[in-house]
Amino acid sequence: MESSRHTSPAILALAIVAGAAFLLQQSGFFNGIFNTDILASVKAEDVLGAADIAGMQKPVAANIDPAETASVR
Repeated sequence: MESSRHTSPAILALAIVAGAAFLLQQSGFFNGIFNTDILASVKAEDVLGAADIAGMQKPVAANIDPAETASVR
């Protein structure tokens, strides 16, 4: 009759730590630790609409110099 295999103490320790962490989480020990509050606020006047953004962009044709495109070299 053969004996059972040897179980590594590292695996047993890892299982105990994982079980303890699970029980702590279930009991509410970690509640609020990973929460962050958003402290920024946005006013309606600060929000840009699509028309505002389109008005800020320079048209592509404004960068073209007609004298440069008409000359033949």
